[in-house]
Amino acid sequence: QTRCVACHGPKGAGDGAASKGLTPPPRNFQDPQWQASVTDAHIEQIVQYGGAAVGKSAAMPANPDLMSKPEVVAALRAYVRGLASH
Repeated sequence: QTRCVACHGPKGAGDGAASKGLTPPPRNFQDPQWQASVTDAHIEQIVQYGGAAVGKSAAMPANPDLMSKPEVVAALRAYVRGLASH
């Protein structure tokens, strides 16, 4: 709620209040094509290291405080995966 919703929106559709004007726009986690195209490891990497680390937008910030919390990263990945059904 505190980090992701601002850009990705409350249901992960990429429509958060801070998403306006971002180029490229934040990822829509509800998109089944995107969900099928990425691995769990990719999701976990971008959560921890940010967009630039995986060749994506630098507007997606890193979360270095999560690098020592694999259980939190795994839970966030599972949450992102669960948004596909919304």
